[in-house]
Amino acid sequence: MKKYITNALKFLVFISLGIFIFWKVYQDQDWKEILEALHEVNFLWVYVSIFLGIISHLARSARWVLLADSLGYKPSHYNSFFAVMIGYFANLAFPRMGEVTRGAIIKQYEKIPLSTAFGTIITERIIDLIMLVGITGLAILLQFDVFQKFVLENPAVSENIQGILESGWLIGIVVFLGLGAVVIYFLFRQKFEHIKIISKINEKVNTLKDGLLSIKDVKNKLLFILFTFTIWIAYYGMLYVCFFSFPFMDGYGPVVALTIFVLGSYGMVAPVQGGIGAYHFMVIAGLVIYGVGGDDAKLFALVVWSAQTLMLIGMGLISYISLPFYNRYKKRIHEPAGNHK
Repeated sequence: MKKYITNALKFLVFISLGIFIFWKVYQDQDWKEILEALHEVNFLWVYVSIFLGIISHLARSARWVLLADSLGYKPSHYNSFFAVMIGYFANLAFPRMGEVTRGAIIKQYEKIPLSTAFGTIITERIIDLIMLVGITGLAILLQFDVFQKFVLENPAVSENIQGILESGWLIGIVVFLGLGAVVIYFLFRQKFEHIKIISKINEKVNTLKDGLLSIKDVKNKLLFILFTFTIWIAYYGMLYVCFFSFPFMDGYGPVVALTIFVLGSYGMVAPVQGGIGAYHFMVIAGLVIYGVGGDDAKLFALVVWSAQTLMLIGMGLISYISLPFYNRYKKRIHEPAGNHK
């Protein structure tokens, strides 16, 4: 019961934060005007955006299969895709819950140890972080004045960046203590391996380590890189094609889209469900700097975020329903003929 109460409180805190930010962004908006403006939106490009989103998730699930294959496991591409989509769906309830959900699904249906699966997911996240940092660097290089203006015009963002820099010593201490604990563990773990709980911890650590290091044994590294770039090009394309849906975005090119994509990406990683509120704030602030009207920017952010979120909900539900049916079918066709009834 305590666990359910804690989870419920976490959910309420995160969703309340997201709703509050969303309310602050749209509190002065005339929703009747939003509804009227929707008639001018060319939703064909929004559908293309949704299609690109599905492509990115297919590439992510295929990349995940390559990581599992490097450890000697052969997960189904269907189960991998279903797990990815259900994971994103779970993130809409609790931020970062999707990673645990993905690992649990692949453990249940593909018999991959949870710690191993989680290790591969962490590896994926590290690669994604590297990609995001690289894309951010490119965007800043191409549009330094815009990013500078964004920081100056949004004191909260500026204060957060300054706070991170000023607390660098504290982060350093935490990292140092963490590394010290890891070193001590690896130095003395064999000495206490006869203790049952230490033996179990060692087993979990070893499988987690296997997952984390899975990238070094990927058999087709070129394909792995191709899937990684496909994920991020599709992410970028999801936003850029939406430029063609709105008359007021005419004349804004791919470089502007790159800047807005980077800002929106940081909004999506905020600790709120599906980036609600945070994504809108980042995208709107970026568009306004480029000269897009406030109401138009709010419409753009709302439509793009809603399309992405509805896609995740739809594909998440479809995957959740399809997962047990597919695995029952898979089990049946692999059973010996005499066992079919």
